[in-house]
Amino acid sequence: MDTQGIRTLSASSGRLLAGLVGLTLLAGCSDDETRFVSAPEVKAGNSIEGELTSTSPVNLDSGTRYSAHWLCGSADAKRYRYTLEAPFAATLTAFDDEGHWLGAAESGPGGESALLLSAPEAQRCNLVVVNGSSGGAFGPYTLAAEAADEADTLTPDQPLIGQLKDGGAEYSLSLDAPAHLNLALSGAEGLDMRLLGEDVSQRAESCAPGELRLDAYLEPGDYRVQLGQAPKPNVAATECASHLLSTGGVYQLLASQRDLSEGRRNGGPLRDGDRITGNLEAGAPNAYALHLDAPSEVVLDLGSADFDTVLRVTGDGTDVSNDDTGSGTDSRVQTVLMAGDYRVEVSSYDGNPGEYRLEMRRGEFDGEFRNDGAIAAGEEVRGQYIGVGENRYRFTVEETAEVNLALDSLDFDPMLHLQGNGVDISDDDSGGDRNSLINAVLEPGDYTLEVQSYSGSGVYTLSAESSPFEGRMSDGGEIAPGETVFGRLTPGGRLSYRLVVDESREVTLESTSSAVDTVMQLTGKGVDEQNDDAPDLGLGSRITKRLEPGSYDIDIRGFGSGVGMVRLSIGE
Repeated sequence: MDTQGIRTLSASSGRLLAGLVGLTLLAGCSDDETRFVSAPEVKAGNSIEGELTSTSPVNLDSGTRYSAHWLCGSADAKRYRYTLEAPFAATLTAFDDEGHWLGAAESGPGGESALLLSAPEAQRCNLVVVNGSSGGAFGPYTLAAEAADEADTLTPDQPLIGQLKDGGAEYSLSLDAPAHLNLALSGAEGLDMRLLGEDVSQRAESCAPGELRLDAYLEPGDYRVQLGQAPKPNVAATECASHLLSTGGVYQLLASQRDLSEGRRNGGPLRDGDRITGNLEAGAPNAYALHLDAPSEVVLDLGSADFDTVLRVTGDGTDVSNDDTGSGTDSRVQTVLMAGDYRVEVSSYDGNPGEYRLEMRRGEFDGEFRNDGAIAAGEEVRGQYIGVGENRYRFTVEETAEVNLALDSLDFDPMLHLQGNGVDISDDDSGGDRNSLINAVLEPGDYTLEVQSYSGSGVYTLSAESSPFEGRMSDGGEIAPGETVFGRLTPGGRLSYRLVVDESREVTLESTSSAVDTVMQLTGKGVDEQNDDAPDLGLGSRITKRLEPGSYDIDIRGFGSGVGMVRLSIGE
């Protein structure tokens, strides 16, 4: 209930009091001449029963019916919790024996019962009023009483009723497993609540008068909940509802515990098997903590029907992010992480808020990383790029060969640099999907392969394939179906070939390069086809066409200012 709601209830309760006084004047004085209202008396600890009927007194402000009871203390001075059970929505209101308003509580729209906490002093009474929320509120009701025993241990999901002693109170809490804990303190106003434990010190926030809330993601262990007078309110950004009325400084403390593997939460730790639903608001990302005791294969899946997801993992020299690797606009990070602590961030690419699903799976990593050394043709190595130092490999060519050097990563945008024997080639995205691919004809000798990053860091796979050079080097001239040629493209230049077809056939032309974004054009005999970036060729080009016998011109140029070797193959 918000502050305005409290003021409204206070005002309406004052008008209710006026109606009650009027009733007293009509009904005459009770046996106790000091009471300002005549009503039945009930001893603390006994349940209160009554009924709203068409003959019940009328609240002169709203026309609703009400019923009043004097709740009087006894010598035992115990604390009691009363739960309103009624077939209608109602408001509980309380006054002290001098007519001062103590507060009010309403039944919730979702069926939540209004509660009354009471610790009346001996020989003193409070007036408790049950007021229907509408003119059609009729029927029997019960305020069921439950005694609250002294306790110094807080048990999850079991309400604890207490009062401050000497200005403070402390309760112990033990957790056997990791949990999301919500502490709700309701009743007395002006209180402070703190949760303390090993590496834990959190203060509750006030979300409504007499309402404190504290959320924590806790490891197994022993904790303490301390209550006291608040020197200054710690105000929450959001408001909460209250269905509890307290008299005599009594409060209710409830600890709600939820397992972390499933459910709705916007932060906290991530563990193997977690399936979480969260809600992202516009602005800052939601962050989760991931702790690994050993090197692990980690898979994180993030999906949303409301926004284009972005998933990022940072920490311990790692910075891995993904936007659309998953289905549609969903994200996936599949990587190897060393033992350590990491931050997993959920954010929106388009800035839209909404609900999302986050799943985490972990497996043991039984492999090894090789971040340098020799790599041979036919070999594949797995490494980890962290942006510190150099990931360099030595590649030796025994005889002239056509080589394919591929650098793949799901974690970052990799770049591959090949250098040696007069060769200097770099590639970013020729391997498709941000991966790198260098295809070149290399003379015998030693070469250096360096793994670089356009953005991010993480795990990668580097593979080397080599085959005897069976094509020919040519920057132009005649070429036949089934042939492969290599030409060197100069700045602003073109490679021009003449294709001779002897009989009607379908041919596939592919031009690929590790250094050039190729644009290929085929013309002749009424044919004029052009292609820039073919599917699954990265920045390479492909034209498939059925050709009649005759001569055709093949023209290859660079889309930008690329310079380097181009491979042209004519498939039959």
